[in-house]
Amino acid sequence: MDRYEQLLTVIERTITKRESVMKQKVTETNADSKISREWTLTQLHIVDIINTNEVANNRMLSDQLAISKPAVTKAVKKLMSHYMLIEVELANNKKESYYALTEKGKQLAQLHEQLHEKARQKYIEIFEEFSDTELEVIQRFFEVLIKRI
Repeated sequence: MDRYEQLLTVIERTITKRESVMKQKVTETNADSKISREWTLTQLHIVDIINTNEVANNRMLSDQLAISKPAVTKAVKKLMSHYMLIEVELANNKKESYYALTEKGKQLAQLHEQLHEKARQKYIEIFEEFSDTELEVIQRFFEVLIKRI
């Protein structure tokens, strides 16, 4: 197998593995708040966006997550059914529905931040296995890849 074929095989394996991980549900337990259930990554990212912006609507969530509005609606309904979000009206915009976090939702946002930090630490551990020159090549590869996707 030549070098290009080897690289293509590794890329395919990486994408397949990443998709598999993304499809898994994240389970987190917080004994203090009794938050214990499986959350999808989409639901966690919605909570994170609302936590960062204080409120958000379907359009904003759809745009930031690059997913369809029906997918946002489905995730939001699940979050609302577990009292993570509430629907609010803004004083200057009564036409659109916005969502805000409940106290339970704020706790879930904190858990999500902890998950992100764990992921960052795993990447840093991997980065430490490479020289600065190798990291520059890896970074350049991903920058080119992003431009062409």
